[in-house]
Amino acid sequence: MPYRESAWSQAAAWVEAIGAIAAVIGSGWVAARDGRAARRREDRAEAAIVKKDARAELATRTAALNLAILAATQIRDLHVLLVDEAWRGRVTRVSASHALLATERMLTAFPIQSLAEAAAMVQFSRFPASLATAAEVYANLEAAVRAAPEADRAAIFEASNEQMARLDKATNRQLTGFATTLGLNLAKLSGLVRAAD
Repeated sequence: MPYRESAWSQAAAWVEAIGAIAAVIGSGWVAARDGRAARRREDRAEAAIVKKDARAELATRTAALNLAILAATQIRDLHVLLVDEAWRGRVTRVSASHALLATERMLTAFPIQSLAEAAAMVQFSRFPASLATAAEVYANLEAAVRAAPEADRAAIFEASNEQMARLDKATNRQLTGFATTLGLNLAKLSGLVRAAD
C-alpha cells in the first residue's frame, strides 16, 4: 500500500506540477497577449498624434499661404485700380489703404513662429511690408494728383503705375517662393496663380 500511495502521491504531484506549469504558461500567454495589445494601442495612439501634428502643420502652412495670397491679390487689385484710375485721369475719394488695413492686421497677427522654419518666417514677413508699401504708393498718388495741376497728372500716374507694377511683380515672385518654401504647390490652388508680368 505505501507503494501505491507513493505512486498516487507522485502522480498527484506530477498533475499538480503540470497544472502549475500550465497556469504559468497560460498567464504568460495572457500577459504577452495583453502586452501586444497595449503596444498596438500605443502604436495607434502614436500614429494618431503624428497624423494630428502633420494635419496641424499643414493647416498652419496653408493658412500662412492663404494670407500671403490675399496680400498679393490685394496688391494686384490695387495695381489694376491704379491703371484704371490712370486711364480715367482721376483718383477715387476713398483711400485704398483703408481696404488693406484688415489684411495687414491679419498678416501681422499671424503666429509666424508656428511656421517653424526660418526661411518661411522671413519670406512671410515680407508680405505685410509689401502691402504697406502698396497702400503708401496709392496714398502718395492721391495726395500728389490732388496737389498737381491738370497737365502734370499723367506723369504722376505713370510714375506711380511703374512703382506699383514693380511691387506687384516682386510680390508675385515672393508668393511663388513662399509656397515653394512651405512645400505647397501654388499651381494646384484653383485660379490663384497668374503669369508673371
